[in-house]
Amino acid sequence: MAKDDFIRINWDGLNDLDGLLEGIEEKVDAIAEEEYQKYGLFVEAATKSLVHHDEGDLEASIHSSTSNKDGQIETVVGSNMKYALRRHEEPYRMGTHNKYDNGAKFERYYLNGRGRRTLLKPKWRGYKPGRKYLDNAVKATAQEYDETNERILRRITGENI
Repeated sequence: MAKDDFIRINWDGLNDLDGLLEGIEEKVDAIAEEEYQKYGLFVEAATKSLVHHDEGDLEASIHSSTSNKDGQIETVVGSNMKYALRRHEEPYRMGTHNKYDNGAKFERYYLNGRGRRTLLKPKWRGYKPGRKYLDNAVKATAQEYDETNERILRRITGENI
């Protein structure tokens, strides 16, 4: 072989492929962000169903938000109330207890850590409203999380949804 001889391979369509892939990262991020935002709203609703209910302030403060920072998509569901962490983590106070509110006494209002209004809330997917409301909402929506990820993959690959 002469020193100018070499094997040449030409790839037809490489420029077309490059054009198709241009901007794909932004499209993937947009699809994932949209789907996780929907899932976050679903977890928000689940959390509101599972949080205890006395005056309703904590329930009303629960919200979800989805953000995309440098390709890292994050969905946050929670409350900005300090009380939220306490209600989530504090162990139940067993027994029957009175409630005191604005000088009024409500006899036997709390039963094993749940107030009357919380006890009246229905179960949501088998979970009782009360402590660990956010953990339980995530557990109860595990199937929707898997379905969200599958939907993201189908949309990215162009499969019918």
